[in-house]
Amino acid sequence: LQLFSTNVKSPASDMRVVYIDGAWDMFHPGHVAILKAAKERGDFLLVGINSDSVVNKIRGMNLPLLNLHERVLSVLGCRFVDDVLIDAPYEISPEMIASLNIAEVVHGICFEDQEYCSGEDERYRHAKDAGIFTTVKSPSNFRLENIFKRIRKNQDAFEARFEKKMKAENLHYTQKYGEHVSNGTSASAT
Repeated sequence: LQLFSTNVKSPASDMRVVYIDGAWDMFHPGHVAILKAAKERGDFLLVGINSDSVVNKIRGMNLPLLNLHERVLSVLGCRFVDDVLIDAPYEISPEMIASLNIAEVVHGICFEDQEYCSGEDERYRHAKDAGIFTTVKSPSNFRLENIFKRIRKNQDAFEARFEKKMKAENLHYTQKYGEHVSNGTSASAT
């Protein structure tokens, strides 16, 4: 992490610090879009990255796919991010807001999946009470589920191609040798 954080500087006292947190798993274009939108709200964007155990507890389904270290490196690589808070607390406290000089807490609202992207989440209650909580609708509808769907679709296409190839290969051997060949052995060899 030291290699990636060498250019990270603390915010100046007159800078407006914007904070946004999340899992940031399988960093994708939707993440970049919401981070850009958050960055536009202030001078310094601080991104909280939840621990593996917190992400798994909230999201389940064997998530996150990337471990905390990998997710931190992905987020640090985004040009809109000024600094990260590793293993960010799930609930934002008044002490955290004061110690990090946070002027605004941003929470992204997704197009679908309101269960994980709702601004009604109680973990932001202190930021709401302080009047510094804002929800921002994600400018992108790209989500981790899009990646899962692509993987499944590509896997289905691969399996279909493989089946077609195996049928053609078996037909070829049957026509050439007059017998069905499977796993490198002919039917007459058994």
